Amino acid sequence: MSEGLHIELFEHAVPELVKSIRHGDADAFEVLYRMEYLNLVHFTDSYLKDTEKARDISQESLMTLWENRRRLNPGGNIRAYLFTIARNKTLDELSRRIRFVPTEEAAQALALLEDHAVEEYIGELELRTLMEKVWRSLPEKIGNTFSMSREDGLKNREIAQQEGVSEKAVEYRIKVALARFKENLEKFLG
Repeated sequence: MSEGLHIELFEHAVPELVKSIRHGDADAFEVLYRMEYLNLVHFTDSYLKDTEKARDISQESLMTLWENRRRLNPGGNIRAYLFTIARNKTLDELSRRIRFVPTEEAAQALALLEDHAVEEYIGELELRTLMEKVWRSLPEKIGNTFSMSREDGLKNREIAQQEGVSEKAVEYRIKVALARFKENLEKFLG
C-alpha cells in the first residue's frame, strides 16, 4: 500500500474512530492506543530519559483521553490533543523532579518542553492534518497535477505532456491548488 493511500485511509478513518471513542467503544480506543502508544513513549522519553516513566506517562495520557472522551471533536486533531496531554504530564513530572531532586538534566528537559518548539511540533501535527485534508479535497485532475509538480518534481512542460493538456492548463491547476492551500492556511492561522 502506498504511503499516500495509507494516509488517506487513515485520515478518513480517524473521525469515525473518534466518534466511536466518544461513544465509549473500547475496541476503537484500543486501535488508537495501539497506533499512538509507542509514539508517546518515544516523545516523553526524549525529555525524561526514563523509559519506564515515559511508558507510565504515555499510558496515563491515553487514559486521560479516554476519561475525557465525551469532549473529543471528531473533526479535530486527536494526535495533537493526545500529545498535548502527554506534554503537560511530562512537564508535571519534570517539575516534580526539580522540586524534590534538583538536577541539571531535569531542568534542561523542562526548559526544552516549555520551549515553543514543542508547541510548534504539536501545531505542526495539526497543520499537517489540515494540509492532507486540503490535498484530498482537491478535484482529481488538480490534485494529480499538483502532486506531479510538488511530489514528483516535474516541470510544467513534462506534466502537460503526461496529462495531455497545455502548459497553461497545468499552471491553472497548480494556481487553483495553491489558492486552496492558502485559503485554508489563513483560516488555520486565524
